[in-house]
Formats: sequence, structure tokens, C-alpha cells
Amino acid sequence: MKYRIVLLLLSSAILITGLWLKPRWNFVQAFPDLISAYYAKEYCSCYFVVGNDEAYCHAYVEQWMPISDFQLNREQGWVQVSGLGRTNRASYFGLRQGCGLEPYGR
Repeated sequence: MKYRIVLLLLSSAILITGLWLKPRWNFVQAFPDLISAYYAKEYCSCYFVVGNDEAYCHAYVEQWMPISDFQLNREQGWVQVSGLGRTNRASYFGLRQGCGLEPYGR
């Protein structure tokens, strides 16, 4: 009897979760890109535009979700970050334009 109740509760929870996710699926799919895009863009702005040092900028943009790879190219002015299986790159365009995300690996 307890087994049936647990199975019923579990299947109900899965069904309710599925019904809740269905209209929000585009947002759920976009989430992995947010981690690396935010880190790359904010780090680029912190380092190239504001002129803070690397340690400060890493602490400034740190999130609860860790990144898996980080590359900084000072000469060409870009930052590339990977996290949750997605990679994003932000480039420094100058003082007036600041930093912006670039399409990378799509």
C-alpha cells in the first residue's frame, strides 16, 4: 500500500513539473548560455573598461554555478568562458562601445 502511495506521489510530481515546464521551455533551454555569457561580458567590462586587476574581476563576476574554462587574451582584447557545456566570448570594442558578446562556436 505504501509503495502505491509513493509511486502515485512521484508520478504526480513528475506530471506537475512537466506541465509547469512546457510553456517555459525556451527559458529553460537558454539557461546554460547565461552562465558563460554573463561571466564573459562582465569580466570583459571589469577588466578592459574599468581597468581592475584579474583577481578582483574574477571575484566580482563569480557565480554560484562554476565555470569550466576561462581564457583572457589581453592583446586582442577578448575573454572566452565555458560553463554548462556552452562557450561565449566577449570582446572589447573601445571606450565608447565597451564590451559586447560575440557569436562563438555556433
